[in-house]
Amino acid sequence: MLTTRGAKILDGTPNYLVMEEIGEIESAKHFEEVLNELKKHVVEKDIQSVSIILNEQQAEYIPYRELLEKFSFQIQDTQFFYRRQLSALEDMEIKAPLSVKSLEEIKEDVFLKTWMDASAGSLNASAPFTSLSAQKEFEGMQSELGAGYQKSCLVIFYGDQAIGVTMPQIEKGTVDEGRLFYFGLIPAFRGMGWGAYLHKLSLQLLKQMGAEYYIGATGQHNIPMQRIFEANACELIEKKFIYRLKDGVK
Repeated sequence: MLTTRGAKILDGTPNYLVMEEIGEIESAKHFEEVLNELKKHVVEKDIQSVSIILNEQQAEYIPYRELLEKFSFQIQDTQFFYRRQLSALEDMEIKAPLSVKSLEEIKEDVFLKTWMDASAGSLNASAPFTSLSAQKEFEGMQSELGAGYQKSCLVIFYGDQAIGVTMPQIEKGTVDEGRLFYFGLIPAFRGMGWGAYLHKLSLQLLKQMGAEYYIGATGQHNIPMQRIFEANACELIEKKFIYRLKDGVK
């Protein structure tokens, strides 16, 4: 599927598919061919949620936007992408009574409930559970991350209370790019200063996994997360635009 050179697909088939980079598109006609190919794949696999992400230059090109509209994609969100080198990140110890446990140590339903609770009231339009159930999102994540996904599914506890989720991973197709598949706190623990601390702890976990640098993203309206990036010395590098296939359209 999608033989376009340089295209990057986050594949959680059949639950979701994200075309994070459209690759080397030579013309509007070529882009239309890619969209036709994508449509056939979506119908064949009955994929429930489909998104395409364009960078600023691509999003400014009117023929691309017109083609996306023709294929029933609509703008969903603008995302800000941040980067931080991890080599200079100082070591830190987790503060008691905090602890971090993976899916290898806790039950799946505890992880799923915490992830769903952490997503509640999210300021990101592309947040999990906006169109998929927790179980479907979880199944898509397993498909995307592959074997060993349990090690990336971490729940943060305050004593016995699950307060958030962080999901560090080495980006597929790379050896040193660190990403957080998801990071979030349950509403009761937001606005208390925990966000920046636990995000920094997540960056340390990425460094321990072998990541040389970190790439993170958040929606344009998620000011609290943007402040967390800034607090942890992450540099804003670009804006991207998410187009999502309208519900019920294949």
